[in-house]
Formats: sequence, C-alpha cells, structure tokens
Amino acid sequence: MNKLKHLVSGLALLSCAMTATTALAYTADIPEEVEDKGRATIGLAVGTGPDYEGSDDYETTVAPFGRYSWANGRYLMLAGTANAEKAARLKLNLMTNKTNWRLGPILQYRLKRDDVDNRQVDNMKEVDAATELGGFIGYNTGKLALRGTFVADVSDEHNGSVGYLNADYHFPVTDRFALNVGAHMTWASDGYMETYFGVDRRNRGTSNLPNYKASSGIKDTGASVVATYMFNQNWGLLGLVNYTRMLNDAEDSPLVNDEGDENQVKAFLAVTYSW
Repeated sequence: MNKLKHLVSGLALLSCAMTATTALAYTADIPEEVEDKGRATIGLAVGTGPDYEGSDDYETTVAPFGRYSWANGRYLMLAGTANAEKAARLKLNLMTNKTNWRLGPILQYRLKRDDVDNRQVDNMKEVDAATELGGFIGYNTGKLALRGTFVADVSDEHNGSVGYLNADYHFPVTDRFALNVGAHMTWASDGYMETYFGVDRRNRGTSNLPNYKASSGIKDTGASVVATYMFNQNWGLLGLVNYTRMLNDAEDSPLVNDEGDENQVKAFLAVTYSW
C-alpha cells in the first residue's frame, strides 16, 4: 500500500509537469546510472537556458522532474532532452534488473516558441507546442549507460522526427557525492528542421529574415556534467551544466547564424527529495 501511495504521488507530479506551459523549461536528461530500486525521487530545478533553440538570449527557467523505480528495475521518469531543446520527456523502462538492457516507450512534449527576446525571431509566426511519441533502447553497465531514442510528431505541428544518441559515465566520488559526464548527438528530419530553423513566406511573419531551407541531418552535439550530493537519505542537491553545439543546417540558419548563437549552454541547480 505504501509503495502504491509513492507511485500515485510520482504519477501526479509527472502528469502536472507534462501539461506545463512555456513558463517551464526542462533540464537535460537526468542520468540513469544509479537506479534506486523501489524508491521515488522528485526535484525542482532553477537555472538558465536559451529562450529558443539556437538563441543567444537567455532566460531564467524552472523545471520539475521526477522518477519512480520499482524493485525489479523498471522505472517511470520525467526529465528533458540532453541538448538545447525545450521539451519534457516521459519515459517508461519495461526491462527488469535481470538484464543490462533498457527499452520502453516515450511521450515527449515540445514547448511552443513564442515571446522571445530577439525581435526578428519574435516577429516570425509562433510555433505551437508539439506532442511526440516514440521509444528508446539502452544498455547500462552500472557506470556506463548508452541510449538511443527516436520520437515522431503526432500533433501535426512539425510533422517530423528526431533521433538522439546519449552516453553517460557515472563517477561515485564518495558515499554522498557523485559525478556524471555525458555526451549527446541529435539528428532531425526535414519537417523538424524546416519548422524550427527554416524561413519562408509561410512562417516569416513580419520579420526581415531571408529565405532559408533547412534539411535533415545531424543538428547538434555536446556534453554535460551532472553533480549530485545527498545530505541524508531523503534530501539532496543536483547541479547540471550542459553545452550544445549547433551543426550543419541548424548552425547556418538565420535564426542561429544571424540572430542567435551556435553555442548553447544550460545550467541548473535542483533540490531533490527521495523516499
């Protein structure tokens, strides 16, 4: 009964967070190397990040996240993507601790692009929020975790798809303090690239940006460092710094090359509670 109570509490947090507006932006994907089986963790992160993917203007953001782990190794988790995107990701691992493999479905909610500081981008037609469905597969040795993720738009907003590759390595420094170092790479389809980096008469609005056609390809790569410290069995701190380098047609887009920056940084500090 107690475990059911914990699970219901975690699901309530995840459900509320998935309906968040643009007042909330999400941290990078929280590392999965240390899996507290049979425990729930919730957190609230406060930090800074670009106000759109490719921007050189930064905003203060707040991001709830959470995870519930069953004793058999399965888990349900809410976090973000490990790059400059503003998206909430709900993922369910269906595999047990009898194997090192991780596999399951993903529901991803991509926040809308509107009301940004850059006047040229703000004058473009706003991009509404998008809902994406997909799945992930990973391999976890306890210290090293490798993951591949694929999602596709099901909301008829960008009509595209995105693929992610992630690698994380866990360094336990002390019983209370640990570091995670990660690397990531993202591929995006024509539909996604045109919606978020292309410029034409359909989305230019009243801006003066030149026409630009963005095609599919590797759109970014980067690295992250996550530090966790536990004060006691329940309360902890999580600090995250994430660097993303925009590439190819994303980097060359007027939204990035002319009005933004190919170098994207996120930094967050979170308070966590586990039970």
